[in-house]
Amino acid sequence: MLPSQEAHFQSYDSRHKLAEVNPKPDQVTVTCGTSLYDLTALHPVDDAFEGTRFSDPAMLHAMANLVADSTPDFYLENIKRMVQNGIQPYFALPHVHGLELVERLIRKGYYMGPMNGFFSIGGGGVCGANPFDLMELIRRTPHGSFFTYQTTFRLSHPVAAICIALGQHTRAGIEDNLWNTTKGVRMSTIEMIERHVRMAKELGRPIATAEQARQMLKIGVTYNSTAETLANLGLPPNRKPGNMGFMVHETDGRYYPAAQGGCGHIHAGEWEENVKVAAKAAKAVGL
Repeated sequence: MLPSQEAHFQSYDSRHKLAEVNPKPDQVTVTCGTSLYDLTALHPVDDAFEGTRFSDPAMLHAMANLVADSTPDFYLENIKRMVQNGIQPYFALPHVHGLELVERLIRKGYYMGPMNGFFSIGGGGVCGANPFDLMELIRRTPHGSFFTYQTTFRLSHPVAAICIALGQHTRAGIEDNLWNTTKGVRMSTIEMIERHVRMAKELGRPIATAEQARQMLKIGVTYNSTAETLANLGLPPNRKPGNMGFMVHETDGRYYPAAQGGCGHIHAGEWEENVKVAAKAAKAVGL
């Protein structure tokens, strides 16, 4: 992008081509819901953008007016192409209303599979840095889903600490942040990852292996119906006409322990043990 140009996302056609990438990725980011994405709103210019091209006022103005364009014309077609090519959509959401949008498209049958993705919480137009907003995102995400929480620049460090303490998943790298906690001190992606690992170990949060991460994300898993998708996400079923009461899934009346973390969300270190417990219970009742 040049100083004379406007900042904008890639065209819909360009983003759709990611479904045809070879070798095929496990996941591709799918943005859901158009929003302003103004990184200048939360960060002092002489701190976050020092030494970068955004110290140019024209570039800063362009970034302040960046719109993440993602209407239903884009995300419904993009999801369809990803699923057709065996790629899991990785939902990029601006706020809790983006989560509501994904739940609605699942309930309408546009997508049948695991719900994984991340929230952007660090710019004008998306979630800000208020920890109460972060807690609401954690509360509202379905228990069978897997989300990380992305923020920008030096906000990355406290947000990562909060997420680790709450048993959530973090994101680290120079796409989001260039700086250490000390103003003006650069930090590499490897150094950020090492910091997250240290914080997690101090709080007794196991670090997932590559294979554990694939299991937790349910790579390669798809579902055969909307009802199956909702049940695996821990969401209530769609309401049938005339049913005004509390919504529950139909079952065979048997008890099946959940194969996921203690708070309902999926954690490393608990996955395999809980799968074994669930399998043992199923065997005990003759399944």
